[in-house]
Amino acid sequence: MRPSLSCGAFLLLALAVPSCGGTERSTVEQAAATAVQGLDRARRERSLDHLEQLRTALTRYAIDHDGAVPEGSSLGSVSAELSPRYLPLVPAEDGWGNTMSYSSDGRSYSIVSAGPDGETGTPDDLSLRDGAVHPGS
Repeated sequence: MRPSLSCGAFLLLALAVPSCGGTERSTVEQAAATAVQGLDRARRERSLDHLEQLRTALTRYAIDHDGAVPEGSSLGSVSAELSPRYLPLVPAEDGWGNTMSYSSDGRSYSIVSAGPDGETGTPDDLSLRDGAVHPGS
């Protein structure tokens, strides 16, 4: 029976194996690139799922509070108002492990994931603004 490798172990092994021939290395590089792209897609989908969960919770909260949403400057500051009634656990991090930002004046709100580069204000940011998800690039 062959031992199995996790995706991360395969990727590290693939990158550590020296080139034996031109086409073999390019095949390993292609496999590694494909694995990285798949991981990035999964992180993006997880982040979008978190934003969708938050959208649903904030919509339900607004229905119960005459259109108002929790005022605050971070997801941590409004977590107690949303959890557990509207959302069992308020996700504070995106799929890349970055803390998502939240800001609300009680009437409108914005939640931003910095995306894969970890910096806000760049084209790859994912955001939720007043119920509309903006998936970035």
